[in-house]
This record gives sequence, structure tokens and C-alpha cells, in this order.
Amino acid sequence: MAISATTQKGGDDFEESPLPPNGASSKVEGGDAPKPLFGGVSARTARAAKKGTVSSSRTGKSKQASFSLSKPPKVTYVKVHPSPDYTMLNLPVYQNTITNTWHFITPELFESGQLPDRFQRAVRLVDIYTTGGADGSFFLWPVKVSSHSSRKGALKAVEVARSRYIIVEWFPQAATYSIEPATEAIPEPEWSSLPSLEAMMLDAFDSVVSVADDKVVSDYMSGGVANRKDEEDED
Repeated sequence: MAISATTQKGGDDFEESPLPPNGASSKVEGGDAPKPLFGGVSARTARAAKKGTVSSSRTGKSKQASFSLSKPPKVTYVKVHPSPDYTMLNLPVYQNTITNTWHFITPELFESGQLPDRFQRAVRLVDIYTTGGADGSFFLWPVKVSSHSSRKGALKAVEVARSRYIIVEWFPQAATYSIEPATEAIPEPEWSSLPSLEAMMLDAFDSVVSVADDKVVSDYMSGGVANRKDEEDED
């Protein structure tokens, strides 16, 4: 999936973004500061993924979003946001490649042991990096947390892209990334036009899964029957 849609101007438009389907309010009682909706798993779970002991797979109708989860396109110079406020690590996500949708799994649910084993294995841990393209686009670059050599190459590309524009290309035969720095000056992405990272993620994810009997989980566990029923209902 390589989608990089143009950004919406004006951060205020995202302050009251509705939660995705299946989501829950991130506000807490008593007038306290809002609790962030998105977050990563524990360090222990992340270490297990990096050692290769958390298996995953990609199995996954795409909505029109201002921001999307996407790898850098091969034809566009990209730059990664330099601020840590626009990076988030160790997020549990599930991509339904059948419907081309992305779903955030809350860390509490992911680590609770309540998810069916088969669905748990389909969830991937990813790091998210806010990325701007030379064409003025913005997207969220997911890098899988794993023991595979591709992660090392991806993280190297991310670090280079924090300070300069690059074109990133994956070569599967060599299991490595090619990094091509821009040789001409390119205007800096309009970082100040972006909303918060959480607002961008609310826009990019199709839903937030916080309970084990969520429809996203049930549809996956149906072995394709749910997708057939959805098509029949549309007819």
C-alpha cells in the first residue's frame, strides 16, 4: 500500500475529529488532562517482537483520508518529521488486505490474552514516523518491529530522512533499502500545517479495536464468511 494524500490545512479542523468505528472516548473523568488514545505496547512485548518470538501476518475498502499509513513511494523524495512528538513506537496494528483497512489494537487488549490466537498472530507491531513528500503530501510511515534485516535498513533510512530529502527503494533480492539523497534544494515540508500526531492517526486508522469481540476480530475469525455476507447485504 503506497498512498500519500495531501494534507488538510489548519490544525483546528482535526481537534474534534470523531473516533473511528469501534473506538472509545479518550477523555477521563474529573476534568483531568485527556488520556492519549494511541500508545505502544510494553517494552517486554516489543523486545519479544524484535527477537522474532511474536509472529504476524498481513491478511486486510479503503476510506478517503487526509492522512494514510503508507511506505514512501519510489518516485517521491521524502523527509521525516524531526520532532519526537511526531513519532510513535511499538503500536499493535492489524491491516486487512482484503478491504485495505488499518485497525489500531489497544495495547491493553493486545497484551490481555483475550484475543484469539490466530488474530493475535495477524497483528503487527509497528513504529510510526510522520513523513512529508517533496510534492507537498504527508503520510504516516509504518516500520515493522521485527528481527528481520529489513527493519535495520528501514530505520537507517528514517534517520537519514530526518535531516534531508531522500528516495527510498526496497530491493527484496538483497533484503535491503536503497537510499538516494536529493541533490537539489527542496523546500521544507510545511510541518506547521499539521495537526497533532494523534489527530493524524485518528484520520489514518479505520477503527480502534479495544474489545475481543469487536467486529474486526469476528470478521477475521469467520474465515472469509463475513466478507461474503457483507457483499450479499450490499446486493
